Amino acid sequence: MRKSKLILGSACVALAGLAMPALAQSNGQISLIVPYPPGGGSDFVARTIAPVMSKALNRTIVIENLSGAGGAVGSHRVLQRPADGKTLLLGSPNEVILAPAVNPALEYKADAFRLVGPATQTSQVLVGRPNLDAADIRAIIAQSKAPNANPVSYGSVGIGSLYHVTGAVLAAETDGNMFHVPYRGAAPLVQDLMGGQVDISFLPLAGNILGLIRDKKLKAYGIAQSERNPLAPDIPTLGEIAPELKDFQYPTWAGLLVRAETPDDDVRTLQAALKQALSDPQVRAAIEASGSAVGEPLGLEQADEQYRRETEQFLKIVADRAISVN
Repeated sequence: MRKSKLILGSACVALAGLAMPALAQSNGQISLIVPYPPGGGSDFVARTIAPVMSKALNRTIVIENLSGAGGAVGSHRVLQRPADGKTLLLGSPNEVILAPAVNPALEYKADAFRLVGPATQTSQVLVGRPNLDAADIRAIIAQSKAPNANPVSYGSVGIGSLYHVTGAVLAAETDGNMFHVPYRGAAPLVQDLMGGQVDISFLPLAGNILGLIRDKKLKAYGIAQSERNPLAPDIPTLGEIAPELKDFQYPTWAGLLVRAETPDDDVRTLQAALKQALSDPQVRAAIEASGSAVGEPLGLEQADEQYRRETEQFLKIVADRAISVN
């Protein structure tokens, strides 16, 4: 009888272990993949939240910088590993939604990922070259519609990037004569903006962009969201100046994603750790000092819904505007 009880007890323990989420069973390390080189904005966010999350999970978190193809190389690497919550992506709509939408050659789609939650929220600001003869967004729109006038050029960090998509929507919603000038990254784009080679661009109101605006090396024409940014309360929203743009709202985020098949319990564990990191005063201060707002912690259903909604929104824009790298 005693032997039977021991066997039964062992079986129950084994079954209980099988029922536990994989993330809770193992004490192995977690990989946090950053799809860009060290030193950039995504890398900064990852290295800011990782120490607190590591402590909360009682796991070592290793940052892996896997750059290439505009973030697609690192994003795809996540999908080549098990869906057990032990490989995370520090991503944004650029890498996981827009890149595969505009480039059919990529071996993944947006629905291959699942959002854990945003770590940062960042405003997009419409900026112009310092010698642009336009007092506000209304003047830019008027210029783009003027008979026999040169079209307004808008730059972006690449075809299909969020800043390209936002510019394309602006052109469509204002019925303006605008054309896209893609660059290979933010540095050459900002350089040409300051040098007067391109007229306008949407850029994140973070990093050095606000400083360039303050130094009058770039003109700020408006924030692409419903409320002004507390870091730059003197910059109006686009809708304040041009009522036809009152619904023109395209803030962006950087956050954690996992494979879509990752079990709910593992995602909840990661969400709790991310929430703890975003509640840490030092983490919050570092994020806010970079020019971004701290992300709002999300529950399971909230995160799934946000990702589904944004995927549908961006896929529709890409289809309607026929945006493609081909």
